[in-house]
Amino acid sequence: MGSGDMRYGRCGACGSDEVYQGEVAGQIGIRRSGKGLGKQTAFHAYFCAWCGHMQWHLALDEKRRSWIRKLDRVPPSNPWQQQ
Repeated sequence: MGSGDMRYGRCGACGSDEVYQGEVAGQIGIRRSGKGLGKQTAFHAYFCAWCGHMQWHLALDEKRRSWIRKLDRVPPSNPWQQQ
């Protein structure tokens, strides 16, 4: 099915429309590989009641964008292309 954006009410894993949302509160540490710890306080979470697939999304402002850009970037690639 792919990994579609569950914010639109459809599960990207199984295609179900049984998607619910909540908020992950508290502090979750995210760090760049081998580097210091950074913390963000809240993520929006989307859950599929049919298959259990879950997605997290972070509300972005310029400060958070700047912080994210310090992490290790994943280069775009085609997963169907043989290497």
